[in-house]
Amino acid sequence: MTRSVDELLSELQAFAPSPDGAENVHRLSELLAGFAALPGCERVAPALLDLLERHPQADFGTPGPLVHALESQPAYADLLAGSLQRQPTELTAWMANRLLNSRLAREERSAWLRRLTAVASHPLAAAGVRDSAIRFLDFQASRQGAWT
Repeated sequence: MTRSVDELLSELQAFAPSPDGAENVHRLSELLAGFAALPGCERVAPALLDLLERHPQADFGTPGPLVHALESQPAYADLLAGSLQRQPTELTAWMANRLLNSRLAREERSAWLRRLTAVASHPLAAAGVRDSAIRFLDFQASRQGAWT
């Protein structure tokens, strides 16, 4: 289905996740079909993170259509960093760990480790999100030097 950026933004704002993660993944896959080819799609990327922040406990898949859409955007890392400061979720912490699993410059890696460390004590993060951040940090510590 061809839609405009404004229509997609409106649909994302109105999206109400189901308790069933598979249903969320299916609905979002349909909603985001052809996302990367949509002229002006970069305007939608903040709304994708906003959806995660509004529903921090929802299951949207891992990685799922939201992550795939976000990772197709050049400003993805900056947007993710802002989202982690505002309202960390299980999926955004997972995305930070995913970035840390890639080859990064030493300074960039240090910045992402600091962001993930902040998630571990973020006052708006659910206990499970804080625990995941700690697990991710432990995993990254076990890989120390792997990408330097």
